Amino acid sequence: MKKVCLKASLIVAGGGLSGVCAALAAARIGIDTILVHNRPVLGGNSSSEIRVWTRGATGGGNLFSEEMGVLGILKMRNLYTNPRFNPVFWDEVLLDAVLGQKNITLLLNTNVEHVECTEGCIRQISGVQQASEIEYIMEGKMFIDATGDGILGDQCGVPYQIGNYGYNGDNKNRQREILSSSILYYVRDTGEPVPFIAPEYAYDMNYIESLVNKGGRIISEKQTGSDCWWFEYGGFQNTISDSQEIAIELKKLVLGIWNYIKNSGKYPEAENCTLEWLGSIPGKRESRRMITEYQLSRQDILESKKFEDGAFYGGWYMDFHPPGGLNSIEESCTQIPVNVYQIPLRCLYNHKVKNLLFAGRNIGTEQEAFSSSRVMNTCALSGQAASTLAWKCMKEKKQPADLSATEIRQIIETLIREDMFIPGKKSEEQEDLGKVATVTASSEYQIKDEMADDFLSLKEGTFLTVPVSEGTPVLLRMKNYCGNRVVRFAVAYFLSDLPSCLKSGRKVKEEEVEIAPGEHWVELELPRESENQFCTIWFEKNDQLGIRLNKIRNPGILCGRGTKPEYLDPCIMWDEKGIYSPKHVINGYSRPYQGTNLWCSKQEKNPWILLEWKNKILFRELRLFFDPELSMEIPSSCTQRWDESHRFAMRKGMPPQLIREFRVDVFEDGEWKYLAKVSNNWQRMLVLDFEKDISAEKIRITFDRTWGDSRAHLYQISVYKNKITFEKEEVK
Repeated sequence: MKKVCLKASLIVAGGGLSGVCAALAAARIGIDTILVHNRPVLGGNSSSEIRVWTRGATGGGNLFSEEMGVLGILKMRNLYTNPRFNPVFWDEVLLDAVLGQKNITLLLNTNVEHVECTEGCIRQISGVQQASEIEYIMEGKMFIDATGDGILGDQCGVPYQIGNYGYNGDNKNRQREILSSSILYYVRDTGEPVPFIAPEYAYDMNYIESLVNKGGRIISEKQTGSDCWWFEYGGFQNTISDSQEIAIELKKLVLGIWNYIKNSGKYPEAENCTLEWLGSIPGKRESRRMITEYQLSRQDILESKKFEDGAFYGGWYMDFHPPGGLNSIEESCTQIPVNVYQIPLRCLYNHKVKNLLFAGRNIGTEQEAFSSSRVMNTCALSGQAASTLAWKCMKEKKQPADLSATEIRQIIETLIREDMFIPGKKSEEQEDLGKVATVTASSEYQIKDEMADDFLSLKEGTFLTVPVSEGTPVLLRMKNYCGNRVVRFAVAYFLSDLPSCLKSGRKVKEEEVEIAPGEHWVELELPRESENQFCTIWFEKNDQLGIRLNKIRNPGILCGRGTKPEYLDPCIMWDEKGIYSPKHVINGYSRPYQGTNLWCSKQEKNPWILLEWKNKILFRELRLFFDPELSMEIPSSCTQRWDESHRFAMRKGMPPQLIREFRVDVFEDGEWKYLAKVSNNWQRMLVLDFEKDISAEKIRITFDRTWGDSRAHLYQISVYKNKITFEKEEVK
């Protein structure tokens, strides 16, 4: 067999979303990287081979919380090029991004089989590439284990857990209870009858009937895609060594279920339906969790604990499935809502192996915390955090455990610069020249009431969330349909740094409000202590009351129901000052947190924003952070139908408030000079790089076009003299 030796500063094993984001994040800051993956397509569970859609904090009910960073670049590109979220095209978005980075060497179909680790340091890993008959030997300075199963960590002797049991090499056959695996399928209505004859190995109808309709496991001819998440098996098996048995067992179950739907006579609407696609590789939820310097706990999540080295975040439910899967009589799923929470860098390494980091579902967490941190959006963020940690370790020639507090802060600043949201942390980077600029703008939007024809009924649990800086009363347009009767209803006020429609925050006040018959402005007195927080107001259920909706969005102000991920624009009058101030673009926050942190212009032609310095500056990089509607999910893929229990709302095109076209001019020596123009922008974070120093006393950005809004929306402008760099050294 031919042997090929490759060398790089960083080697990432595993091409799921955590590995892809790790490799891309590293390459963006100049690190030469090898990405090795054992499948023909990238994306792991999100790939077209498995087709689990990506979800995270927003899907868990947290508003303004959609994951961005390197993952955001991929998701925004997918939204732009693949608006119907076809999983096949998601594969191509990932491959295109990786192939487009000159610092990445990609090895597909290459299974890592051997790790050479001596004196607590990995020297090389090796693997055979299917079909090419080449054994690749990969030497690096730092390694990231993004394999999901912790393959590198296991071979290096890093202890780990499976379920609640710890493993150290001599007790690998102990029983455990873990989350099961699933196989999905897609259904298509052909418009004419389609017969189905099940393979002999599929489970028979009597057995299938004994499994379904227990614990919420209701089957339907309309189920498709991730509706089938609860077709589960393997919670009592070893999801690594028993992977073939689990895959075959799942196919027996799934084809038996489809046979039951098609041929039991109980689902006449299935007559014209066929399976358009059936997965062959199970979507694996759980295997090894490595023992790292810190194990994220259930309490950390429930309390939204802050860490000095908090470097990325989660926000999906604590999401428990019974290990018995389809064979269990327990509820198929228990989901506990959580607020967004930090995850520290210490969850990414064990000091026993100096140059090995972990990313993805194998990072260090306790099992209950893992139920939340395991979802793909959070895993992707861990990949970006791991490669940024690797960058700092190589730059300082230190192992992770030896980095100083200052060096940890520099990692966090780099992550924030690359659009990582870390709840409770903002950019304080001195190198950002934007922070010392004076900011003015063509205009500043003020909250407007433009009554729409529709109302949001209070027949279900209904909320209103507003960002508060001074605590002035809100006037909300409401209607009482109850004849001639005055209606009294209860209102509760909750405070939080970031709102959630499922976990509201700290309750500070209750009151009873009354509304006379007809339509009126209703005054809601916000709590005085609500300054610089979001106030979420919950209304008592009443099918005789409704909130008038608005024609125009007031950014950062939403209403909706706890049961649906559909957020609407309420009609309000409010004299709150500075909610959309241009000064926000240099305050260190690039998204909502304790306020909107957004500049929004009035409805005008060609709005502009201006940064001005007392003395001339030199810069090489300009970063703009736009508004992609962070309360709506941008999935990797989804079918055209999904069950309401998923609490998912499909986007319809590009976000209207996203900037599509703009130009940059600089002022120097008494005159304005054209610098750059961008058209057809689809990015949330847009980076303008210049090959030489640009001299300026002022920078003006003029916004010519959005994807639909008549106002300009901008979260942050950062101006840098220097780019993030990595000085490559020969790997010895």
